[in-house]
Amino acid sequence: MVVDLQDVFQRFMFDTTFISLTGFDMKSLSLEMPEVGFANALDDVGDAIMYRHITPRFLWKLQKWIGVGREKKMTEANATFDRVCATYVSAKRDEIKKGKSGEDLLTLFMKLDTPKFELLNPSDDKFLKDFTVGFMAAGRDSTASGLTWFFWNMTENPKVLTKILQEIKTNLPTTTGSNQDTSYLNKLVYLHCALSESLRLFPPIPFERKSPIKPDVLPSGHKVKSATNIMFFIYGMGRMKTVWGEDAMEFKPERWISETGGFKHQPSYKFLSFNAGPRTCLGKNLAINLMKAVIVEILQNYEIKVSNGKKIEPKPGLVLYMKHGLKVTITKKCSSLE
Repeated sequence: MVVDLQDVFQRFMFDTTFISLTGFDMKSLSLEMPEVGFANALDDVGDAIMYRHITPRFLWKLQKWIGVGREKKMTEANATFDRVCATYVSAKRDEIKKGKSGEDLLTLFMKLDTPKFELLNPSDDKFLKDFTVGFMAAGRDSTASGLTWFFWNMTENPKVLTKILQEIKTNLPTTTGSNQDTSYLNKLVYLHCALSESLRLFPPIPFERKSPIKPDVLPSGHKVKSATNIMFFIYGMGRMKTVWGEDAMEFKPERWISETGGFKHQPSYKFLSFNAGPRTCLGKNLAINLMKAVIVEILQNYEIKVSNGKKIEPKPGLVLYMKHGLKVTITKKCSSLE
């Protein structure tokens, strides 16, 4: 059958993240592929934030005051967040009172010792809403983007795909199953290299913005004033020959293999897909293992071929999604890794 793999991964990550966060399943990945207001609101907020980056401040502030354009969608999205979060926070409080609460993150935060964690203010509805929205945005978009570009890269590099399939067959001869120990993922070195290479060329977060709180001097020697917006483009840096060598534009997983045959770690300030320093992504290892697990399950059971049609190109935004999605034909294999 033909599906938009990008949409599938977005829905999968939305449900997975929401379950981990609240213990409830939105079921956006049901066969009917239903519209989910919370997910649409996340998309609208992302578009509005991107718009603010490229639009004069006075203009988007005026649109916000009048209530038009993307600023109107931003306001409507925040109302959706308020409504949905209030519903699930209230339901979670009822569960806690009845002693039926689970082990989700929202429950964990709501049970924090308030005097000890007073700065977090875990009893405040706004804090819980902001935490929910932030966690959902981080858990859904970046991982879904990374998986989408990886599978496209596999269709463009069949030799790499063949090596990955062989590695999986060698280290994992049988279907993994839902309850199997995930330590097997550590054996899949070449898969890790190919995934890192995909993230280098197609980083889920294509650019970053930093602002110093006081005057500073950059490593390059440039002086910057406080509150200066400093933009750096991770998408472009991943393609720079001065950073990655003359073959920077090539999809080459071998660049990540060490002399001993293990995975070669790159400095975080060179490979910025997970940010660096104090701002390094807290869920880096979790995201990598999750993507590897999903990739293994799919490659073991399905063949994927990109359908002819729309040109594959990035969509400008806070998250590096494909402009027209990724339409693919999915065929179930007769037997594992056949």
